[in-house]
Amino acid sequence: MNEQKNISGGVLAIVAGVVVNVVLTILKFIIGTIGNSTALLADAVHSLSDLITDGVAYFSLKISAEKPDEKHPYGHGRAETIGSAIIGVAVLIVGVGIAWEVLQKVLSGSVGVPGTVAIWGALASIILKEALFHYTKYEGEKMRSESLIANAWHHRSDALSSVAALIGIAGATQGYPLMDPLAAVVVASMVSKVGWDISSEAVQNLMDRGVSEDELKEMEEIVTNAQGVLDHHELKTRVVGSDTFVDIHIQVSPRISVSEAHNIAESVRRELRERIEHVTDALVHIDAEDDLSGRHYKVARKPVEAAVKEIIKEFPGVELDGEITLHFLLNQVCVDVIIKVDDRITIREASEKVKALAERILEENEITEVVIRHNLVDMVSRK
Repeated sequence: MNEQKNISGGVLAIVAGVVVNVVLTILKFIIGTIGNSTALLADAVHSLSDLITDGVAYFSLKISAEKPDEKHPYGHGRAETIGSAIIGVAVLIVGVGIAWEVLQKVLSGSVGVPGTVAIWGALASIILKEALFHYTKYEGEKMRSESLIANAWHHRSDALSSVAALIGIAGATQGYPLMDPLAAVVVASMVSKVGWDISSEAVQNLMDRGVSEDELKEMEEIVTNAQGVLDHHELKTRVVGSDTFVDIHIQVSPRISVSEAHNIAESVRRELRERIEHVTDALVHIDAEDDLSGRHYKVARKPVEAAVKEIIKEFPGVELDGEITLHFLLNQVCVDVIIKVDDRITIREASEKVKALAERILEENEITEVVIRHNLVDMVSRK
């Protein structure tokens, strides 16, 4: 997660977009003015807006690639989502602006017939913007970059709006002058729709939207097949720009050591990161039992430990010989004790002492099971 992301492919796609948009903006303004085409001039404004979104895409991509720091421990992936939202809003505003300008022109009665030269400007735009759409979308999906993908769809909207402009210009040159401004309105509507879709998508991601059903199934399959995992639940994901973070509870055998349980959890975490490319990190919670109901044992270790130590002192020839382990399972509290019995007494006497010790410990209200391990024989006692 601390590695710097490689964004060279995305930057190259943005640079290509800038070059194409500069050429098309100038070309459309010149041809639209010479050819007297409202639709092509509206399309020129759309291409100009692409330059703004190219800049937003570049900066959001660059910021998102920065390494995590103290203020942003989960990285800067949200810059992608914010950039995508800005692009969407910008596109939406451009669409509304184009529609307003065309409406004003129609109401003022200044609608003219465009020249055939405007058709060539629209054709050039369609070809170049469609090619740019596919290239940028490819790089965006490869990098899982929200802002790049949003910018790609802005290119596609420009290509589609040029198609509308082409139809309007062609119709106007054939004796239907209102088709040119009508096409400009269609362009504005298409641009606004793309802006709304991009913004909505970004807002959803800002609200910590999770991955798709297919990706969830892939994650569940990885966890289910992991060695040592008995069951799992509460699989949650959140998408942060090009990063995906995973939270999951896994159930392991209740009697294994903490270190073994941790190793199983770490194996699950590594499998998720290595087998699913966009998973940046996973938080794996270890359960010794099914705790979907939120089970919690209100038993503190210190008083139980102190009580067991005091009870052991009541038995001459018996002393604590290791850690006292507590197990919280199935609404029961188990105490696991390692003791040392004086080897000068007989095995029968030792067994009687251990049995009496177990019974005495079970008298404590919180304790329901006792496991005593010693140098002669182990004993398990339950209430």
